[in-house]
Amino acid sequence: MKVLIVGGDIPALVCAIACRRENVDVVVLEDDIDVETTPGIQIPPNGTYLLRRLGLLDAVLEKGDILETIDFRRYADGGVIRSMPCGEETCRVYGGPWVTIHHADLLPVLRDRVRSLGAEIRHVTVKEVLCETAEVILDDGERVQGDVVIGADGNGSQVRDAVVGYSSQRDPADEVIYQTTISRKHLEALNNPRVDELWQRRSVTAWLGPDQHAFFYPVRQCQAFVLTLYRTGSTSDVQESSRGWDDRLHTLLSIAPSVATFTTHSLPVAHAWTRNRITLLGTAAHQIPPHQGQETATSLEDAVVLGTVLGLINQHATKPHQFRSLLPDVLSLYEDLRKPAAARNIQNGLSCRRLFQLGNGVSQQFRDWVLRGAGITRDTEVGWWKLVSTQQAGVLAGGQGLFEETGRAFGEWREARLPVSSRGTCGIGGLRRKWYAGW
Repeated sequence: MKVLIVGGDIPALVCAIACRRENVDVVVLEDDIDVETTPGIQIPPNGTYLLRRLGLLDAVLEKGDILETIDFRRYADGGVIRSMPCGEETCRVYGGPWVTIHHADLLPVLRDRVRSLGAEIRHVTVKEVLCETAEVILDDGERVQGDVVIGADGNGSQVRDAVVGYSSQRDPADEVIYQTTISRKHLEALNNPRVDELWQRRSVTAWLGPDQHAFFYPVRQCQAFVLTLYRTGSTSDVQESSRGWDDRLHTLLSIAPSVATFTTHSLPVAHAWTRNRITLLGTAAHQIPPHQGQETATSLEDAVVLGTVLGLINQHATKPHQFRSLLPDVLSLYEDLRKPAAARNIQNGLSCRRLFQLGNGVSQQFRDWVLRGAGITRDTEVGWWKLVSTQQAGVLAGGQGLFEETGRAFGEWREARLPVSSRGTCGIGGLRRKWYAGW
């Protein structure tokens, strides 16, 4: 099987790695990647668990930072509402740490692994995607043929437009994002103990306030720090929009070399991810709001599931004519497995934004009361209700059963769709043992 992956960002490269581990031929067709729009990447435990299973986590940790706490603070005075532990206990319960890493540091790690596994990465511009033939036409006229085409080309996905049959229309801008990266040396030069409190631990600081919230966290082994403010509706200047907020936030903004401002537009989950032998992956299929920290992890889960089902069909369908005819159904299986999770994470992300941006009042007071006892795991949550940890467990434990669940779903599909005489010689149990060996 030959798989063409259009796009060269995180989900594209992880999918290429998953495919190559099952001896699927892969060509990655990547264009320029903008690493400054989203310089900071958060990878929660469901994502780092998958990186560990793919043999990538050690290399990622050489460039990234393992978080110790997530600190929720009041917007006006910066007082701590709750400091949630997310270090060793998170690793024990969910199988992976909560990691932050610079986008520009993560991509080389993934590219190196893709190449070491024998996949080809080509720096090209895709002009057209032909859904009927699983063919890609490049801007110089070259035609590249594959058995499967995966569209992992981001929010403005050209492949998505080909799959759905029209240019996707975004909703009006509903959020303004202010973003900057501050070096450690500039923070040290302040010689301000109250600011030092924010960066001398490996923590995410989250200020929660009316119509706006902000995240501040380390990247590059605590040599740089990303500050991102999310504001609903208003496009006012960042200093103006933060008037009345913690003076440390203003101090951070004052030493920032520059502050990028951009707007986000809601883009619903694509009605269809798959058409013939073409499918969508990551943000080409869905746009996960960043407020729960799940946008990267969701794309990693997509990539692993897609790579898994392609590897399984590559081993089980023994006849070439049968193989191609089954691919649309296999891609639909991937879509059925992943679309509900994407829809849930979109709604969860939007719910987090509403929760973080509550105005002063009874609802805000109740939120703070819940957060005061909140924990990522049951053992770190205070109180009998275990409200936050129960909700988090449904998301953060998602990576642990992903391979097994995908294998079971493929086994059920295979029993229904593949005649016994056309199946590979090893049964699904034997294949599953082969698939997971060494992970």
